[in-house]
Amino acid sequence: MEHESQPTYTIEPMQAEDVEPATRMRLESWLATYVNDERGVTREWIEERSEEQLRPERIQQGIERLNIPGRACYVARSSQGGIIGSTTPYIDEVGVQHVGSLYVDERFHGKGVGRQLMQKVIEWSDPTKPLELGVATYNERAKAFYRKWQFEEIPGSETLFDNKIPEIKMIRKGDAQ
Repeated sequence: MEHESQPTYTIEPMQAEDVEPATRMRLESWLATYVNDERGVTREWIEERSEEQLRPERIQQGIERLNIPGRACYVARSSQGGIIGSTTPYIDEVGVQHVGSLYVDERFHGKGVGRQLMQKVIEWSDPTKPLELGVATYNERAKAFYRKWQFEEIPGSETLFDNKIPEIKMIRKGDAQ
């Protein structure tokens, strides 16, 4: 019997040529994660939103964001060269640190990719300040992942992302706090 080896990957800064494949991977993750007909988050709505995200001008905006101070963009690249994960931490206009997005291709869940991407976010962030994120209220897998990194849900912080997806804020105190 042949032993299946673990997939190998690297975590690296996102480059301009990575923006479109990273966006496609993120949008596939949306389809795997957020479809919830009861809440009106339909496959069709996500696909329509995805078409907008993949328009050339939106990809160009993503490329331009790579060089904005107070932002970082990382990708997880498989040994075969494909983008299998990404994260985009940033500091907002009032100085609050955010995880931004953190997505991993569903086929690579449970293989350490998300852990390595989150480690990059932690290393990037200022340990004297908290780190925030928003997570879909019904995404129990992601909430459990973030709790492992000491993020706590903030009661009463529920909002609607894009006027559609209910999310809750989670905050992690800085390691030096």
